[in-house]
Amino acid sequence: MCRFYTMDSTHAKRAALLFWRSCGLTNATSYNNKFANSIICATDGACTSLKTLLAATGAKNASLARNYFAALIFAHTPNDFTACIENLLESSLMESHALFSYAGGDIILQDCNSSRCMFISFWKNMHELDWCHFFNAAVLKVFYRGIDCCVFGLCSAKYDSPMLNMLNRWKESVLLPWLEVVEGRNCRHKGNRQFLDSRGIDSLWCLVNLVVDESYVRARVKELYDIIADFPESICAVTELRNALSRTQQHQLLAHSLRLTLQRRLLHSGANSSQIIDVYISAIKVLRILDPDDSLLDVVACPIRMYLQSREDTVRCIVTNLTDQDSGELYEQLHKTTAPRLDCINDSDDEHSEPGGDWVPRSKKSPLTKRRSMGDILSMLISIYGSKEVFVNEYRYMLADK
Repeated sequence: MCRFYTMDSTHAKRAALLFWRSCGLTNATSYNNKFANSIICATDGACTSLKTLLAATGAKNASLARNYFAALIFAHTPNDFTACIENLLESSLMESHALFSYAGGDIILQDCNSSRCMFISFWKNMHELDWCHFFNAAVLKVFYRGIDCCVFGLCSAKYDSPMLNMLNRWKESVLLPWLEVVEGRNCRHKGNRQFLDSRGIDSLWCLVNLVVDESYVRARVKELYDIIADFPESICAVTELRNALSRTQQHQLLAHSLRLTLQRRLLHSGANSSQIIDVYISAIKVLRILDPDDSLLDVVACPIRMYLQSREDTVRCIVTNLTDQDSGELYEQLHKTTAPRLDCINDSDDEHSEPGGDWVPRSKKSPLTKRRSMGDILSMLISIYGSKEVFVNEYRYMLADK
């Protein structure tokens, strides 16, 4: 220990001082992108200095020399150094993502890209210096934030074409190559991980797939109002969202987010009753695809029903929809062979009818499950007032006017 200190501490201190001078960073420095190249060059120099230090100390003292050198380097770390490392990680990921998006998802990234080569060299030096563990939090932050940003960018406003296959190609072409560099190995083969844990590649694949699926669900939840408004043209997005939800179980997030969005964007004086009813009908159809048990619908529908009940023209708008042969969705619903007659509709949602041949029991595992199940769309609208008589009378009046 003493021999190591007397012979090599001077060289290590000089190398540490040179590292920060090469970075151009001080505690008073504000973060700037121009420091990225300086940090890459400084890390390369630190790796060379460490090799010299290890050669002088010998194999027995290699671990001591490595830890001592790291301690000297990070004893006086500038405040923005971690932010610079985050920027290096994020810039590399987003650059690969931009190439993927520009090529329409068909690009296979090559290592010949100059900035990618610099990133590979930089992170290889980080592994050589054994500094990776100092930046676990930065890697994880960029990992989650980058996936959210990229997935939303790929899927936003694209409701009529499959996106999950595109996301699988994105994982293969962008995310996994980036992870291979950060991990210092090939993520497609088994081995120990650096920044996540050491349980092997299977858990890494599971994590990547789950995080991407969760990001996809969040991206669709942000736009679910528009997806509902575009239904049935958005059926592809609805189907893929159902499949992703089955894996992530984010039903509660979706239900409460949509409920708040509907209250903000739909349930106000600027929206007419006919518009509210149309969106409500589409919401019923979409939510029953996402969750046939109606658990989502139970949560989302409550404020819409209460708001419609407070409007004076709700009954007339529903009846108008029932009698509009050209564009009335309720008219089509009423004249289907399987639709109930108006005089046969239950007065209350609490009344239970006999289950049909396609009846499926409500799952007991859903955190949103309630005791009852709602009836068909027409029954739900008429039951807003708890009685069918008001609707039947209005329906007769409008038929008489025709």
